[in-house]
Amino acid sequence: MSRYAEAQKVGNLRGAGDARPTALQVIQDEGLTGKLTDKVFLITGVSPGIGIETLRALHTTGALVFDTRSLKVTRSSKHHLPRHVRSGAADFLQKSNDKVNLLVANAGIMATPYEKTVDGFESQFGTNHVAHFLLFQLLKPALLAFATPEYLSRVVSVTSRDHFFGPPLLDDYNFETTPYGP
Repeated sequence: MSRYAEAQKVGNLRGAGDARPTALQVIQDEGLTGKLTDKVFLITGVSPGIGIETLRALHTTGALVFDTRSLKVTRSSKHHLPRHVRSGAADFLQKSNDKVNLLVANAGIMATPYEKTVDGFESQFGTNHVAHFLLFQLLKPALLAFATPEYLSRVVSVTSRDHFFGPPLLDDYNFETTPYGP
């Protein structure tokens, strides 16, 4: 069992400053500081919160760490996600010499006014799920190409507890018949 299992139990969650380790503590505990200098990581959704802390911690490993904000993927209008995901992935692969060892899918939006992407997806579904799926598909060849027996490529999909507020509407994810309320 993980050394962090006890701290992660629901009854032990108290918020910031509780017994759960920070991302930096995990890097240090695992002895990864400065040890991943030949690796390339990409993180989506680097903004105040878990994204920026993940970025800070991963930088200490010595890996080349990219965030989608610097690649201008997430700065663009959410109405054009597939186009921007495609161009962002291409830009990232060009800048990383077609190499990636880790994708952290962290970007997300919540409680936004009702809008659709140009492809017809409700904006939260399009941003939080479809865009990450597309990004993974575009990066999968590079993730597979640079996996080794010593270091398997990884994809980390970050979520929140907000799914407890209501189940997904799999039959009406675009809110065509269900009233929408952010």
